[in-house]
Amino acid sequence: MMQITYQKLGTDHPMFGKVEFLVADGTNPLCYKTKEGYIPLEATASASASASASASASAAPTQGNNVNVNTRDLYVLSYSINGEAEEQTFTSKKTLDKTLELYQTKPFITDIKTQTYQVLVK
Repeated sequence: MMQITYQKLGTDHPMFGKVEFLVADGTNPLCYKTKEGYIPLEATASASASASASASASAAPTQGNNVNVNTRDLYVLSYSINGEAEEQTFTSKKTLDKTLELYQTKPFITDIKTQTYQVLVK
């Protein structure tokens, strides 16, 4: 079972001030939450790592661009209850579908939207 947590970043974190929360499953970070939505961890790390990666790539022989990254889906359900914005995250499409089905029958739940993100698996 997955336990999603939203963690505030400390002032020493490189993404402090750029994102609102670090989304994690226990102690395994999944992605970042911003005002606009969710961003993957590798998107933020790629800017800082691109200089060192290009330097190491020229020093080592390459095997092509066949990088195998294990990812899984993270489903985000956004909705409003009596005008208050809410959000839930799911790792199971089946659970998301059951929740959607239930919420669509409730007249006080409006603005139902879902988004799917790819998050890294450790």
